[in-house]
Amino acid sequence: MSSFIELSHPIVEGMKTFPGLPGPKSVLLFDHSGSSRVYKDQAAFLIASLHLCGNTGTYVDSPYHRFPDAPDLSQLPLDHLADLPFLYVDARRNFGRGIGPHVFQDLEVGGHAVLVHTGWDTRWGSDSYFDPNPYLTEDACLFLAQQGAVFVGIDSVNIDNMEDLRRPAHTVLLGHGITICEHMTNLGALAVSGGRLHAVPIAWKGGATFPVRAYVVRPPA
Repeated sequence: MSSFIELSHPIVEGMKTFPGLPGPKSVLLFDHSGSSRVYKDQAAFLIASLHLCGNTGTYVDSPYHRFPDAPDLSQLPLDHLADLPFLYVDARRNFGRGIGPHVFQDLEVGGHAVLVHTGWDTRWGSDSYFDPNPYLTEDACLFLAQQGAVFVGIDSVNIDNMEDLRRPAHTVLLGHGITICEHMTNLGALAVSGGRLHAVPIAWKGGATFPVRAYVVRPPA
């Protein structure tokens, strides 16, 4: 039997993902007791709506997030989001916050999702999660783009240095049509090789970013 490795944070009402952006809010439309009257006590359903910013929890960025004429979420190719071979990259011992191309140079990244483990997810839910973060340098992103990566994920608060308003990592990766996934978690569980990555958002026409249930499927041992 296949096994599954969860790589997403749960979405909780009021949670904070990025400074200055609103937290999600749920609205109960019908609860079980109230809806049972509609069905003459023969059935009952809970129906609710969830109002959230696209940048909530673990989410992907489409190129439209950065470029106004680029593909939006509904135009992302599924072969850049689902059933992807992946490469686990342990960057926890990287010297300095900026993760450069040296971390990837011995890897065959073409056609792969590259998942960068910084360990920053251990701060999730605390104020320190928004401290100056580990990030990918512009040179690292240029290397990944030139080598043909199709998806790049990180367990940090941002794939960019949040102090750099140019946002070079977003600019380079999304400019090359590479899907970005931020705020991942549990990447350390991928240190043992094998499996395929899935991280698919809704097909939102005009949407730029949206949460995903990111996970890896491992084949039977």
